[in-house]
Amino acid sequence: MTINGFNNGQPNPTLLQVKRSTTSDLANNSGQGPDSPVLDIVAKRFNWGAFLLTWIWGLGNRTYITLLVFVGVILGIIPFIGWLIPLGLSIWFGIKGNTWAWQNRKWKSVEHFHEVQRKWAIAAAILYVAGLVLNVIILFMLILPAFTSTPAGV
Repeated sequence: MTINGFNNGQPNPTLLQVKRSTTSDLANNSGQGPDSPVLDIVAKRFNWGAFLLTWIWGLGNRTYITLLVFVGVILGIIPFIGWLIPLGLSIWFGIKGNTWAWQNRKWKSVEHFHEVQRKWAIAAAILYVAGLVLNVIILFMLILPAFTSTPAGV
C-alpha cells in the first residue's frame, strides 16, 4: 500500500525498467493501435526515414497520417511561407515516426524494429544524396551550354 507517494519498500517498476541492460527484456506491445503505450527506447529516437521519405515511409509502416504531406505540398504554393509547411510536417513525422510505426505494426522485437527503421534511414539518405547529385548534374547540363556556345555570326 502506498501513502503519499511512498511504496513501503516495494520496488518501483519504472526503476526496474531503466536498470535493464538489454532491450530484449522489454515487453513487445507493438501493433496494438494508436492508444497503446510506446516504450521510451522506441519513442525517444528521431526517425530519419519518416523525415526524409515521408509518405513512402508511411505506407511501408502503415502510418497513413504521413499522406498529409500532399496537403502540405499543395499549401506550399503560398508565397514566402509555403515551404515551411512541408518542412514542418517532415519534422513532425521524424519526431513522431517511431511512435506511430510501433503502434501501427507488429514487430518481432525492439531490436527488429530498430533494425528496420535503420534500413529506412539508410535508404532515405542514399536517395537524398542521389537526388542532390542528379540535380547538380541537371543544373550543369542546363547552364554549361550557355557558357560554352559561341555567338552566331562571329
